[in-house]
Amino acid sequence: MENNQLVGRTIIFDDAYTGVERYGRIIQTSGTDGTIRIIRKEEAGLNPIRWKPIADPRIDEITGGTGQIN
Repeated sequence: MENNQLVGRTIIFDDAYTGVERYGRIIQTSGTDGTIRIIRKEEAGLNPIRWKPIADPRIDEITGGTGQIN
């Protein structure tokens, strides 16, 4: 599937840093990168696509493993 066909898809994933299950909608893709807007479970509908994010080790290092940049 082309990356531009992923825009608008609803996904379910475990946060790469916290492990918390989250729901999101893909709003933009560029090469192998994408931007996801976090949504509520109720907004996700019945068939979100399961996705496995990979934590960026550089962000992991500078945020102490939280993934939160303040």
